[in-house]
Amino acid sequence: MRVTGLEKREARWTIRWVYRVLPRVFGKMLTPYTVMARQPRALFGSLVANICIESAKGIPDSLKRIVCLRAAQLIGCPF
Repeated sequence: MRVTGLEKREARWTIRWVYRVLPRVFGKMLTPYTVMARQPRALFGSLVANICIESAKGIPDSLKRIVCLRAAQLIGCPF
């Protein structure tokens, strides 16, 4: 059984801004965020963690990208 993501109209009003911002950043709304919209605390925690990682100054940006790519490969992400 798969969990389906929420459409913008189904999401709580407190997280609808995510449906406007993420397509601007990624070019489309990513499925994991629509699924996490079912649990707003998990969505918010994920966004905060990603922002903290992206804004870390101690690690070069090129290394961050390599690590993210490798992590995606390990979990079987298609990109």
